[in-house]
Amino acid sequence: MGHKMSINLKDNTRIKVLVVDDDEVTRNLLREVLVQEGYSIKLAASGEEALKKINEEVFALVLSDIRMLELDGMAVLKATKEKSASTLVILMTGFGNMEGAIDAIQQGAFDYVSKPFKIDDLRTLVRRAVKQWELVHSAGDSAGKNSKNLKPIDASDRGLIGKSPQIVEVYKTLARAAMASSSVLLLGETGTGKERVARAIHENSTRRQKAFVAVDCGALSETLLENELFGNVQGAAGFFEEASGGTLFLDEVGELPQGLQVKLLRVLQDQEFRPIGASGSSMKPADFRVIAATHQDLDGLVKSGKFRDDLYYRLKVIAIDIPPLRERLEDLPELVGYFLAVFSKKNRKPVSHVSEDALALLRSYAWPGNVRELEHVIERAVALTNSTVLFPEDFPPEIVKTQTPVAGSLSSLEDIERAHILKVLQDVNFNKSRASEVLGIDRATLYRKAQRYGIELRGK
Repeated sequence: MGHKMSINLKDNTRIKVLVVDDDEVTRNLLREVLVQEGYSIKLAASGEEALKKINEEVFALVLSDIRMLELDGMAVLKATKEKSASTLVILMTGFGNMEGAIDAIQQGAFDYVSKPFKIDDLRTLVRRAVKQWELVHSAGDSAGKNSKNLKPIDASDRGLIGKSPQIVEVYKTLARAAMASSSVLLLGETGTGKERVARAIHENSTRRQKAFVAVDCGALSETLLENELFGNVQGAAGFFEEASGGTLFLDEVGELPQGLQVKLLRVLQDQEFRPIGASGSSMKPADFRVIAATHQDLDGLVKSGKFRDDLYYRLKVIAIDIPPLRERLEDLPELVGYFLAVFSKKNRKPVSHVSEDALALLRSYAWPGNVRELEHVIERAVALTNSTVLFPEDFPPEIVKTQTPVAGSLSSLEDIERAHILKVLQDVNFNKSRASEVLGIDRATLYRKAQRYGIELRGK
């Protein structure tokens, strides 16, 4: 029995893990957790100390904080991969953002974790990393070498903001999607930032030098949309041709007419298309990547026969579910700060922050229009205020009056959204353009929501 215990101990301690964090409490906590897992643990209190240990021995896993003085976690990642490409690196941060996640993943990090994290989740992640290390190690390190060839990318677009666990998951999937060539399906409510995610995937992919062509599948009739997609024999290039070598973004793909669903599926399968009116032999290559988006329940549309299941599964190779703002309210202060900076500069006004009362008010609102609505609300408040600080009275009446708790059933949220849309329409005398602007949605979405909630649109 003692012999078996010694074998187990040897096998476990063969897995060497380096924990790098300038916070002593975090280092000791991680050591305690990982020692219980049976790993051989070394600690480093700085990036410089970590590099010294990395040069002395090879680790299966490096678990490193990102923000440290002098040499940060990205420097530790780079040095680790240069010394041993098969070593896996998990980066931890309390300041998560899209740029950091993309950079970390595409520089070769195994994962990117937002603090504070759950210990059980971290254990699971470390076990998964160790399992991969063992597979790579037994295969002669060939898979690890490939990670060194990942090209660093420029992720300067701040289209997505936040560090909540929910949005960090989006960053990580986005980063991996950018490295792949498969179709992507973006799911999420109106205003959550689906087009921004699509653009971020394109701009960080190998297709970034070519066009990003966005198409609203619900904005045109079937005939007009087919013309726009395929082009015609008279020489007018369609979206398929314009997106050649780049990315075709099909927004609100759930609105795609069934006749066009069949034709799009054929284009994706055959990788070619024929412009309208062209002869049978006049085919053109369909060399584009498809990213589709919808706020609708595509599973439900497939079950009801309104959306083809074969097209659905072809589009849903990589699925990214973007959370609504009400489910990541911890990101609200950062979003507010970003939009404040943008619109203060745009309006040449020194608006520096929002009051605590105003921030509490914004947190109490359900945000049916999500981040897009927040953006418009902050823009309006900055444009109208005479102060350097935004107070509750600087925000629209529908936000001040509603103050509806975010928690609740789906039906209550729908009631909130219906009441909110109707109130905005009444305030702007049913001017649909102005209502769309206040709500942070486009006119097509306003029409869909009005039809869904039985709201009669009148006026201009």
